[in-house]
Amino acid sequence: MTNLQLTHLRFDCTATTSIQLGGHYAGNNLRNALANVMRRAVCPDANRRNGAPPSDAHAATCPACWLLTSNLDPGTVVRAYTLMPPIPARWQVEPGETFSFGLTLFGDGFRYLPYFVLAISEMGQGEGIGPGRREGNGRFHVHTITAIDPLRGDIQQLLGPGDSLVTIPTIHVDHTAVQQISQHYLNNLPANNMLTIHFLTPLRLEEEQQPFKTPDFAVLFQRTLYRVDELSRQFANDDRRDPAEVARLHTLAQKVRLVESNTRWHELWTNSSRKGRKTPLGGLTGTAVYRTEEWEPLLPWLLWGQATQTGKSTTKGNGVYQLVGGNWPLYWDWMQPEKLEIE
Repeated sequence: MTNLQLTHLRFDCTATTSIQLGGHYAGNNLRNALANVMRRAVCPDANRRNGAPPSDAHAATCPACWLLTSNLDPGTVVRAYTLMPPIPARWQVEPGETFSFGLTLFGDGFRYLPYFVLAISEMGQGEGIGPGRREGNGRFHVHTITAIDPLRGDIQQLLGPGDSLVTIPTIHVDHTAVQQISQHYLNNLPANNMLTIHFLTPLRLEEEQQPFKTPDFAVLFQRTLYRVDELSRQFANDDRRDPAEVARLHTLAQKVRLVESNTRWHELWTNSSRKGRKTPLGGLTGTAVYRTEEWEPLLPWLLWGQATQTGKSTTKGNGVYQLVGGNWPLYWDWMQPEKLEIE
């Protein structure tokens, strides 16, 4: 059980200049532009620090630093949002073409929705995204913002073409919906208990800074459970999960067998101004098929992992996956423009 709730938003945009999205670098390019705008527009101390990290006291009260750069509790999840780049990955968008990307806000992070809306509008019209933005490329106009609950199938338009005011979303993903859909998944599993996971953006799982280049289920589940628990603790005021329950779930995850893997490793790197060096962004995409006799205790947390993304660099668009293999809707279908219909 968790009290965590999250809000999925989709931003539909039209390019006003050529945009180099960069394929699997798109999430990183979007995040960098978003961070630049937020720090400049929201943080009163950004220009005075000369690149130094913010103090804990400052980060606790500054929305930009709390969301983007603070590390008040080292070693834990401290980001209240994730980005979803265009799916499938796109390299380039020409003027007049449309594209979409997503934003998820977790728990307390929801109160900063106005900052994100304003910053994304500014990064489209002023900052630009991707290579060439300093030369005037990378510009776009946001024409629609939509909130989605993929589990219940609810859709709410927050901003329509020509609108000037953004409606506050009232639909969210929560544990009640996860429990209900989990039972539906169990009832529709194939007779052989095979479950396929489709990794849509690079999944990066690490142990002692060494990446796993095969989709080991036990590692995937452990990282996902930890992420959901930390998000719940930090942004929904939940208590830590009982260690005995954690151990029980880990034991069940270790019984899951990898039956088939059709994945590809992407070697990606990004420059980190904070660390002063290149940092790895790469991970695996593709599909993996798993089998176990005991999916029931594991499925709710796999469903949560779809919603939260998992592994490293989720704020840069990594770790987007969805469950396949039964008679159920695909979680990330709402990122496909032709699949989203607002009544």
